[in-house]
Amino acid sequence: MGHSSKELRIISMVLVIIAFVLIVLWARAFYGAMETYERGEKLLEEGQIIRAITYFDRALHWYAPFNPYVKKATIKLWEIGEKAEKTGDTRMALIAFESIRNAYYGATHFVTPNKEWIAKAESKIASLHHGKAEKGEDSQALFSGKSPHPDPFWSAVVVLGFLGWIGGLIGFIVQTFGKGGHRHSKIVPWLGFSALCFILWIAGMVKA
Repeated sequence: MGHSSKELRIISMVLVIIAFVLIVLWARAFYGAMETYERGEKLLEEGQIIRAITYFDRALHWYAPFNPYVKKATIKLWEIGEKAEKTGDTRMALIAFESIRNAYYGATHFVTPNKEWIAKAESKIASLHHGKAEKGEDSQALFSGKSPHPDPFWSAVVVLGFLGWIGGLIGFIVQTFGKGGHRHSKIVPWLGFSALCFILWIAGMVKA
């Protein structure tokens, strides 16, 4: 009975830590998106359109599920793109629409978020290129010459790095509070593994 109670406490502690980590990560994404979005709004009011697009684009890269500032930044970029399209500023319109498309492709891991916005942006891109780009997928004809799709290898590194980091923390907790008490020789490898996976996770997000 005592062992079962201890194991239950360990499991509870693991779940609490995982929940805490996820909340902290979401909060960081929320704050980052809010900060860059508000900066973009201020620049837009000042008429600094290109700089405003840059900050709205940065807000999109703080993607997290249910992050309201990601949607707000998307709408702002869409409005900028449509306004530029109506005034004949094709270059500005392309930059705005490509920012939406590329950001959501860049956030792709298990799934691709907001596919409807990607489809709308690619439709606009294709229209603006007058058929030169095949549905906005010709990377050589578009913005910066870089494919909007995430690198498959680094996308896998992101997922594996994150799962490994969480797994390493769980292993550390089990070895620290599990049966027989903590052993230095077993704790250090788990910490090292967790740190390595954390580094891979961050590197993957940058490279993907």
